[in-house]
Amino acid sequence: MSDKSLVEFLGGIDLFGGLSHRVLERVADRGTMREFAPGAVLVAEGEAVSGFHAFNPRGAELSVLRTGSAEVRIGGTVVTTVGPGDYVGELSLVDGGPRTAEVTAGPDGVTAFALSKWAFEQLLDSHPEVAVPMLRVVVSRLREAERS
Repeated sequence: MSDKSLVEFLGGIDLFGGLSHRVLERVADRGTMREFAPGAVLVAEGEAVSGFHAFNPRGAELSVLRTGSAEVRIGGTVVTTVGPGDYVGELSLVDGGPRTAEVTAGPDGVTAFALSKWAFEQLLDSHPEVAVPMLRVVVSRLREAERS
């Protein structure tokens, strides 16, 4: 059984919003906690995540930051900083496409909940409702990008 505080943490993130406690426990059980030292790369821009890489337990991870901060760079330019409750890697998790940004752990490092594409796909097979909040987030971001 998963850590109660992790389940509550995941339930407060829009990507998993509205999921039952039971399904959030399954999400928590499927992922792992990972630690990144200051300056470590969580995600490398342009990294391919297709083919057999998707079956690697670490392949095409979604990372939800629990502690610390990270800089997000596109083409070497810092575009934002993310912190606890923010997540990276959701697009590649869904479509297996190359990473669109580089994400580097900040000065205090990062502790993150990581969910691999492989684990995510297994989760979708048994709990398809996991896709609904994710679709809402992706559509919301697309609408926001269209407005800009």
